Amino acid sequence: MNIPNNIQVSVCIVTYNQEKYIAECLESLVTQRTNFSFEIIVGEDCSTDNTRSIVKQYAEKYPELIVPLLYEKNVGAVENVKQVYQKAKGKYIAHMDGDDLAKQDKLQKQFDILENNSDCIICAHNMLLVDQFGNEKGLDHVLHKENKYNQLDLYLIHTLFRHSSKMFLNNIDYYIHDMHPELLDIELHIIQATYGNIYMLEETLGKYRENVGVTFKDQFMNLQIIKRVESLYETVDTTKFTVTQNKDIRKKYAHLLLSYAYLCSKTIQDEELYSKFVKKSLSIYKLTIYQVVFMLGLLKPKVFFKLVSITKSRK
Repeated sequence: MNIPNNIQVSVCIVTYNQEKYIAECLESLVTQRTNFSFEIIVGEDCSTDNTRSIVKQYAEKYPELIVPLLYEKNVGAVENVKQVYQKAKGKYIAHMDGDDLAKQDKLQKQFDILENNSDCIICAHNMLLVDQFGNEKGLDHVLHKENKYNQLDLYLIHTLFRHSSKMFLNNIDYYIHDMHPELLDIELHIIQATYGNIYMLEETLGKYRENVGVTFKDQFMNLQIIKRVESLYETVDTTKFTVTQNKDIRKKYAHLLLSYAYLCSKTIQDEELYSKFVKKSLSIYKLTIYQVVFMLGLLKPKVFFKLVSITKSRK
């Protein structure tokens, strides 16, 4: 690989208890084809399995490429992200979770996009879904056309891209110290979109491992994540947007709350939680046909849950 001495991209990996996946993740990165120099920084958060040993093996094999951060005590996911980002020397940072994978030309293609689009602070791409065994399950359901997006789009689409598909300008000094200890990916994207646009590549340049993280617990979304989403939408700086745009953001928030109600009805079937999401949705924005359906579900929750289960089993 004919490359200059200065590092242009820092690939920042955060990993914890991912012994089944971290080697495959690292292998997909050390084999990247680029015309620039890059580094791979791995934040290993005191795993209780064999993850640290695997990271060490790769660091010994690729000492000129891999920079291991081996913490003496567990720092947590967000602090891990902050520390690997702060270690980055590159003009751009490419985020990777330790269970996801990069296709061979990912770094080069994203680098070229950001170099040629000075108005964009982020470049992301579509991904393939893989299961815990690495079997491809088809295109990710989070798919978007190639285009430039902005901060408003993040609120209205919510999941524009997967975190492991993101490369962004290394300007973290502007906001790194303000990152909440339980910060979500979408919150970080919105903070960064204050400084520029997002270039979304339609091409699939990576693989996202489905249902192996902390997003879901007992098939239902982690309640801490839901709380952060609620905080995100309830603290929108309305002065940045028009009356119509703020209305659209509220409508999206109301729809998200209904999606939590639906997930509740088909998984844990908690009547109190279901009622909370439906009523809160109505307090944010009303009235849509979906809300009417879920309001009817409030009258006879057990019957509604049963109907949802029947509908689900027929799909």
